[in-house]
Amino acid sequence: MTPYVQLLALPGICVVSSGELAAEMGPIEHYADGNRITGRAGLCPSRYQSDKVDSHGPLRRRANRRLRAALLRIADNLIRHNHHYRARAERWQRQNKDPRWIRVKVSKSFSRLVFVMLTGRCLVQHPACQPRHSICDKLLGFHCERQTDIQCALADIERLSAQLSGRTQQEERQMLQNQLDDPRCRRHRGPQAIGKIIPLVLARLGIRIVQSQTEGEDPN
Repeated sequence: MTPYVQLLALPGICVVSSGELAAEMGPIEHYADGNRITGRAGLCPSRYQSDKVDSHGPLRRRANRRLRAALLRIADNLIRHNHHYRARAERWQRQNKDPRWIRVKVSKSFSRLVFVMLTGRCLVQHPACQPRHSICDKLLGFHCERQTDIQCALADIERLSAQLSGRTQQEERQMLQNQLDDPRCRRHRGPQAIGKIIPLVLARLGIRIVQSQTEGEDPN
């Protein structure tokens, strides 16, 4: 489990896209700032200089294309599912900006946010994080959809807690507790009801569960 798991708090980021980005970027300590991320991905125009000529052309050809593809796929997801980035994209569309330019702008903005979150090892108060999603809930949903063994899912949750700050851990506990108290949490995601897994997760996170259900009552 890497610090990139914190990105799951953003609407529009899933386990797959976060993992793909982590695999292509590597340790955040290798980057001096957020612009170095998009620079390595080649998300900046090529430049031609000769005498008095100084012009910009298309995106650089020499770059880490896998990192570029990962960032652009995330940009597409953010434009569709993240209120902040969708609003910015719609404003640029009204200004008749090229769709390719919009994707690059979203990628650059996102990369700067990634740098701040990963170097600070904590979530930040940013419009892109509103509404804040539960990291544990996304991780549990990923495992339930793939019918992962419950012990493997719980082991991932334990590794996740080591990557989160004390405040973020408390927020995650409260979000899971609120979900557990909501009758709608008894919906099924795959073979295991998420409402049956959450108490185990909260126990692993150090929370004593007090449920209103009577002993022996079927939660379904």
